[in-house]
Amino acid sequence: MQPLIGIEQFTALMAGDDLEEWRLGVASGAVRSYCGWHVAPVVDEKIVLDGHGGKVLDLPTLRLVSINEVKVQGAVVPDVEWSAEGMLRGQWPDRWHSIEVDMRHGYDTPADLLGVVLEAAARAVNSALGGHAETIGPFSFSASEGSTALFDHELRVLDRYRLPSLP
Repeated sequence: MQPLIGIEQFTALMAGDDLEEWRLGVASGAVRSYCGWHVAPVVDEKIVLDGHGGKVLDLPTLRLVSINEVKVQGAVVPDVEWSAEGMLRGQWPDRWHSIEVDMRHGYDTPADLLGVVLEAAARAVNSALGGHAETIGPFSFSASEGSTALFDHELRVLDRYRLPSLP
């Protein structure tokens, strides 16, 4: 199986080439992974969803700007009722991969979210790659946690943008 990162990219990053950009991408990815969706910026996206046979369909977004088109089993559904929180009302089939949604969603660069990304990326840029743990008296200093380590106060900010857990 191929490694997740190639030796050329690894060597370049270890030498410091494009390291800041890479760590910014890693921090953005950690935030998006935690939140369960892209969050920002506002984008047009086409997604395919499983139907569950209910009347309300939750989209993977917390800020729905518009619905461009909805198809159920290939047929366009006219005048779909939707909420800005990312819910569609209708009669949805109980069938996997049966619903296609073309939507515009996301937030315009919210300052608190950008602050979390900036702080996580800055921590990673200012820490050495492959650091080590050290203990001096009663104090322990851990190795670099990298940009994917998000602090509790940052997670509380991100919780405002995190998709709820669905059954």
